Amino acid sequence: MLIPSKLVNEQFDDRYFDVVDALNEAQQIYFRNNNLIERITMGIESRTPFIIGETGFGAGRVVVALMEFIKKSGLKNISIEYNSVELYPLSPERMLDILNGFKDRVGEEIDTLVETYRSIDITVAGWHSAKIQKSFGTIELNLWIGEALEMVESLEKSCDVWFLDGHSPKKNPSIWRPELLMAIGEKTKQGGTCSTFTVASDVKSALIEAGFILNKYPGCGGKKHVLQGVKY
Repeated sequence: MLIPSKLVNEQFDDRYFDVVDALNEAQQIYFRNNNLIERITMGIESRTPFIIGETGFGAGRVVVALMEFIKKSGLKNISIEYNSVELYPLSPERMLDILNGFKDRVGEEIDTLVETYRSIDITVAGWHSAKIQKSFGTIELNLWIGEALEMVESLEKSCDVWFLDGHSPKKNPSIWRPELLMAIGEKTKQGGTCSTFTVASDVKSALIEAGFILNKYPGCGGKKHVLQGVKY
């Protein structure tokens, strides 16, 4: 399959996401495999924000997929703190261009994300915060412009779940290096989880060393298995 050039990150010569299954993939690997709805429901009942960490904001497709997923769940009064990082931030125009392939399915969610993203000055390094207000509740988007390890180390709160969504280990090995995954383990609540599309042996070893018990879970599309980990 010919991959449109707009989907390729020139920094790593790798596409931002699968051309066909990007939303379904995110919802399977990161949401269903981590029992997100059940866990967010517990947060609503205890009035505790659900805290997400992500390595690789990219074009924001996981945020778009999350908005759709939550809307379909019927949950209300949700409070999510979504912490992500991007070393090479896209312009809002390119983000919209990349996501437009899903416009028929999640047009409202795309518009919401791009409008929110426009309020962020991506030329300034460090943390930027913006609120996404929807009928289901609030997603507080905290985006770190800069390097992933710096982002993880600067987090004041540990996360309930991590979406390890960087480019492939072969294309971008720095986002999978043991030092970073160890820091992620340290910034994960006991009983918290992580998940990733890759099953590379080096990544598995580093996650185990970081304190995660790993499980093979169903993938999506042509991906038979993916990884999910529980912090003990």
